[in-house]
Amino acid sequence: MASTDPLNVSLEGSLARFEQATRSVLAAFAQAQIPTGNQVTPVMLMDGVRQMFAVMQKLDAAESWDPALPEDDPEQLGDYAIGFLMDLSTWADRLHERQSKKAFDVAAVGAAAWVIRHGGRLRTLEPVVNGLAALANANQEPETLLRVAQLMEQVIRAAQDNFAADLDQADPGRPWRILLLNHGISATRAQNPAQMEKAFQLILEHLPQDAPTFFDEGLRQVSQGGFPPALVEIMRTYQQKAAGAMH
Repeated sequence: MASTDPLNVSLEGSLARFEQATRSVLAAFAQAQIPTGNQVTPVMLMDGVRQMFAVMQKLDAAESWDPALPEDDPEQLGDYAIGFLMDLSTWADRLHERQSKKAFDVAAVGAAAWVIRHGGRLRTLEPVVNGLAALANANQEPETLLRVAQLMEQVIRAAQDNFAADLDQADPGRPWRILLLNHGISATRAQNPAQMEKAFQLILEHLPQDAPTFFDEGLRQVSQGGFPPALVEIMRTYQQKAAGAMH
């Protein structure tokens, strides 16, 4: 049955995207003739992804969770799949296969969405954040951008137990920070007041040092036109909150 999700991040959609991306990577890998030694090769990683997705699909097909399986099994399975896809994304980047890298990252979003549906927490963020950014950049329609923003929020909620401590604050490129900021940007582009408020509150809560600059720039952008006055006021309200929190 065709997916009604405009982002097509179901397991089936993610697997199809993954399989399409494998071809160019395998061809580039064969042509590059890179000595692998003890490295895990793209072929091994691809087999790992297929095995994880097959188990995940099998679990979805079951009428109920097998009590013989540990409760965190969805979390572990999803993390294996996301980890394999992250390593494949690294290979694709090394082989200059940019579109395949993007496809592997978006497939990781599908694996993360599966973990979230099963009530699990996310342990690995980088490829998921990259994939969500790719989805946001590829879409202009407010309805689709709202779906991206909602998915970003779900990822934040599922990742916060493992990442909200934000121990690596010296790194501006850390996935947790990028995810929170991209959530705010996507919610604003979607022009959805409720999602904007959720995203902005998360930025105030988790990124107090970044919040003033984010909302100053956001207010400048939305004030240039194209945004309803009510949305400009939401941005202004949070800009004032962020400025007040710094004093």
